[in-house]
Amino acid sequence: MLIAEAQAAEAYWDAWSSVPMEFARRDRVPDHWRSFGMRRSPLTLAPRNAANPLNAILNYLYTLLEVETRIALIGRGLDSGLALFHADEANRQSLAADVMEPVRPHVDAFVLNLARTRTFSVKDFAETREGACRLASSLAQELAPTMAQWAKLVAPYAENVARHVARLARSGLGIAAPIGPKPSTDRARVKVRVRPIAVPVVPKSVRSVPIATARNACRSCGAKLTIRKRLFCDQCLPDRREEALGGVIPGFRAAGPAKIAAMRAAGHDPTTTPEAQRRRVASASQQRKAVVAWRDDGSLDSVDFRRDILPKLQRLPVRVIAEALGASVSHGSKVRSGWLVPHKRHWQN
Repeated sequence: MLIAEAQAAEAYWDAWSSVPMEFARRDRVPDHWRSFGMRRSPLTLAPRNAANPLNAILNYLYTLLEVETRIALIGRGLDSGLALFHADEANRQSLAADVMEPVRPHVDAFVLNLARTRTFSVKDFAETREGACRLASSLAQELAPTMAQWAKLVAPYAENVARHVARLARSGLGIAAPIGPKPSTDRARVKVRVRPIAVPVVPKSVRSVPIATARNACRSCGAKLTIRKRLFCDQCLPDRREEALGGVIPGFRAAGPAKIAAMRAAGHDPTTTPEAQRRRVASASQQRKAVVAWRDDGSLDSVDFRRDILPKLQRLPVRVIAEALGASVSHGSKVRSGWLVPHKRHWQN
């Protein structure tokens, strides 16, 4: 059985080897930090002293899970060092290593989700002189609240083990006296039941994988983001948008005139149809009436459109800007890009 477990573990971690890790573009990190690589550290030929960030995160969360497992076992009157499957070794909580096994897949899923959705910064990690990778205190503090989730997940398994051990104790098979928690005992953060339950109650959280709760970072400069769905901070977003649209806008702008020229060559000009002329006249009349009706009270004299208003427009969709202006989407796009300055009556919108 141990050989089969070792073979399964080897195949499992081989599947992890290509899992990527995203860092901010401005950060310079070693190449072996950008993927999971091997589960065994080249420093110890074991998972300890991880050499890259993903393995370091996995080790840290496994440690948090082990702590919660020890608390759950001790709260139920069990010695977390006396194992059922793992060999008893000095300075190792072997029974905790046994009981935490069913919860390890939840930790793995959490780390995979974190690697898929989070952009990390080089400041999130540190490297020792020996080459071991360590979590920075800021990232460790962000991941520490997951302990509450691991406690909920491991509690049913700890109680199930305690129930079976108590059953052996009552049967008298090599045990002189029953073991287990005394009635009305409340230790640590685990409320101990007076009697072992007949069927372990599995909380709903066991059937779900906790999602990543750590804050995201800007993919360009690595700054922390307050909105998880954002990819870039406010400072980097305009540059990234300009870079992304740099090769698209010229072709997009040339496509419209080219299409109209082709239609005119075919004998049909869509801009001169009666319906198009009627819409233009109606729109121009409406805009002139709005300009005449607007009164400048002087409240916008100190406001500069490009300095005070345009940066705020970068956060809004083009359709929202077009609706506020009462104009087309293309007009709203030009306003948000800074190519057109709208009338002052729109500035307060």
